[in-house]
Formats: sequence, C-alpha cells, structure tokens
Amino acid sequence: MNQLIEQILRETNYWSNSYFVHLNNGTFDKSDFVETQIQFYSAVEFFARPMAALVSRIPCPDQRLGILRNVWEEHGEGDRDRFHKFTFLTFLQRLDGCTFEDVTNRVLWPELRIFNSTLEGVCNSDNYLIGVGTMGMIEQMFSDISFFIGRSVVTRGWITSSQLIHYDLHEKLDIKHAEDFFAILRTAWNSDPHTHDSIEQGLRLGATLFNGLYEGLFQARSRRWLRGNLANPNIVEDNKLIQEAV
Repeated sequence: MNQLIEQILRETNYWSNSYFVHLNNGTFDKSDFVETQIQFYSAVEFFARPMAALVSRIPCPDQRLGILRNVWEEHGEGDRDRFHKFTFLTFLQRLDGCTFEDVTNRVLWPELRIFNSTLEGVCNSDNYLIGVGTMGMIEQMFSDISFFIGRSVVTRGWITSSQLIHYDLHEKLDIKHAEDFFAILRTAWNSDPHTHDSIEQGLRLGATLFNGLYEGLFQARSRRWLRGNLANPNIVEDNKLIQEAV
C-alpha cells in the first residue's frame, strides 16, 4: 500500500501546482496570497468536523482511538487558544494584520465549499475506507505543504521565523495524523483484497481534491468578494482599480 501512496503522489505532481510554483518563484503577489489564505481559514475551521463524523463509522474501537486523538489535537488538546482555527487566525494577523472580522466579512468561495462539502459527504455517507483514505492523503500532503508555505512566507520576508505559527506545527503533526489513517487502511489492505478498490479510491480522491483546492485558489486569487457585494462582485475590483489610479 505504501507504493500505491507514493505512486498517487507522483501522479498528482502537486509541486507543479500553480499555487506552489508562483509562491516559490516570487511571482505570487502578497495581497493575493493573503486573500487565498483568508479563504483557506474555512478549510482549517471545518476539517475536524468530517474527521469526527468518520470516527463513528470505523468498525474497530481500537482503530477509532488514533483518529479521536487527531480530533482532540485539532482542538488544541482542550486548550482553546491552541484550537487550530485560532492558531491560523494568529498566522493571518501576523502575516497581514487580518482580524476575525476581516475573515467573516468575506464571502466563501465555491472552491472552498466544494472541498468542505466533499469531505462532509465522503466521511458521513461513503464507505468508511474511502473516507479514511481521503483524510489520510490530505494529512500526508499538508505536512509537506505546511513546510513549504512556512518556509516561503519567511523567505519572502512576509513574516519572521519567530512569528511563524500554525504551519510549523502541521509540518510535524500531520505526519503522525496521516500515519494514524494509513494504519487503518493497511490493516484492511493486508487482510482483505476486496478492500483495495475502496482504499485506492479514497487515496486518489484526497490527492485530487486537495491539489484541486490549491489550483482553484490560485486561479481565483484576484477575487475580493465581500459580504453585500456578491450580486455584483465587479464592484470590489472596480474600486480597487480606482484606488490604484488615484
């Protein structure tokens, strides 16, 4: 199964994703990057909920424990200030002075709704192995992505290494989280060949979904959708052009 995971990651080739290519070569405008990260807050805030739903669908009690621990860690191990949604808000504040009001004033982009709704559906209604595979692959990818984004924002001078928060944690934590999901898959994979298709579907779904989210974020990076302006989103862009002209 490890070979399958590596194969899917190679085929997905997410390091050629426009989001990471432009962040790496310095052509990702900071204001656009910040806007995509504000949108990404929704994924951070939501991620533990389908994970928690998935726990109840895992048949083996012993296997549930690892995922329950992941849910607990997503909630700062009971420390409210360390809830991952709050550490991400701190990252946004240190990155560009963003407040919670700035985040809630944005209209959620469809790219984020697709991501969140897909996780909700697969974890609540699909074969549990598909859900486990999907979540495990996202955790695996996010460990590497967290290291890359953390290094990039420091290299760009957008934040200092001492200010970096959230991404430095997930760089390490999500390796363990991914392994907790993969351990469940390996047990099924090694004991029942009939599970292979479901496991592969889940792994591929996770890789495709997460890679697609970042590609979609980059393509939509110039959006500035604020509440009250969705009926005519061009208003925000027109105002931006006027301000630049002045």
